[in-house]
Amino acid sequence: MSARTWKQIPLAVAATISLAGIAATVPAQAVDFTQCVDLALKQNPQILGARAQVAEAQGGIREARGHLLPKLSASFTASESNNALTVFGMKLSQRQATFNDFGAGQFTGPGSLGVAPDNLDHPGSYHNYGTQLKLDIPIWNGGAIWGRLDQAQAMLKAAQSGDEMAKQQLIFALLQAYEGVRAADAGIMVGEKAKAAAESTVKTTQSLLQRGVVVKSDLLSAQVHLEEMKLALQHAQDAKANALEALAILIGWPADKPLTVDAPVQPAAPGADLPTLQAQAVADNAGILALRHQVKAAQAGITVARAAYLPHVNAMAIQEWNGRTLGNAAPSYTLAGVLSWDVLDFARGGGMDQADAKRQQALAVLQEAQDKLRLQVAQDWRSAREAARRVQVRKLATQQMEEAQRLVRLRYENGVETITGLLRGQAQLDQVRAELVEARYQEAIERGALLLALGKLNIQHIAAAGPSPVGKGGAE
Repeated sequence: MSARTWKQIPLAVAATISLAGIAATVPAQAVDFTQCVDLALKQNPQILGARAQVAEAQGGIREARGHLLPKLSASFTASESNNALTVFGMKLSQRQATFNDFGAGQFTGPGSLGVAPDNLDHPGSYHNYGTQLKLDIPIWNGGAIWGRLDQAQAMLKAAQSGDEMAKQQLIFALLQAYEGVRAADAGIMVGEKAKAAAESTVKTTQSLLQRGVVVKSDLLSAQVHLEEMKLALQHAQDAKANALEALAILIGWPADKPLTVDAPVQPAAPGADLPTLQAQAVADNAGILALRHQVKAAQAGITVARAAYLPHVNAMAIQEWNGRTLGNAAPSYTLAGVLSWDVLDFARGGGMDQADAKRQQALAVLQEAQDKLRLQVAQDWRSAREAARRVQVRKLATQQMEEAQRLVRLRYENGVETITGLLRGQAQLDQVRAELVEARYQEAIERGALLLALGKLNIQHIAAAGPSPVGKGGAE
């Protein structure tokens, strides 16, 4: 779920699954934000996927390093042939060749030099059991092996940065869900205040009706307003159930186990100016770091492609045993140094072009991401400042509206104010209380989004926040 999706929904509840199946008689277990993070990191699919990518990259490094070391292979071959050259080669490798294999029995003198030797041309079927141990020793392959190792190391660092980015994104989602529950709790308290005020209005109107101060339509209006407040309270309670379900999914909480949250939290507010924060984000954001390592991997790919233009030097050692039976084999060995160089190869130019294009593409992606990140930091920084100001304004508005509504109620009880004015004032008070709840939620989320962009959204930058009353009675 995106940060903007949560920000656009009042009281920040975006889940749609209800907790109605949980028995009300079972006490809910309260978990704090640190516990939520620990639980989510152990089972969240995104984190598990990121860790698998790190493991895959580590395997790539081991594979690349393995190509720097000698390789020993073993083989066993059982063969039979009547091919003249093959049979003669088998006999030689078994050290079993004789003069008769050259047709010595048919040689009668110089006059028989033109006679084709039957034993050599038509040897009949012959078989061989061959065992071979081969040691390949890489010496220098144009830098291709080291280039692949550099690629693997860069991809490991990219995967590790991606793992860190996934953790921070998960913490941000947890912050949205956790504070969404807190905001829903505050919304319930606002709804309960509104319901209590509506019930008080109904009682007061009934008393005034009995004294002849108001008309029956005023009582009907008060009763309709009370039903509306009951409906709003039910909506707030459903919103909390949805928010709890969203949090439960993130942390892998059992569906049949009631859940509630502990103390509220508040991300730290970075104190530096905007240009400094933008520079920090470009330097520290895990997503940007991953892209930088991908550029390094692409650069190493050019080294690998360039190796096709250079000579390759390798060595090998072979030990063989050949014989007509398994227990009677003739040993032999071969030692060789091999220098190979593709002097003319029209395909390798395309490989260089592809490697260079991949590097240019990686650089373009990095530059675009850095530009977007600078813009995101600026937007989040301004949004966080605006959210903090909005909280202060909503606090003041709530205090003023509570006092104004107290005076309006006194006037109504004395028959000076109409029911319309009383209900309008109560609706305005309910509205500013709800806006204060939303403002506090938005402040926490905007700060979290800024820390996420900076690459610093971790549990150390999210501290427990003290209670913040909404007006006199409080809504949190």
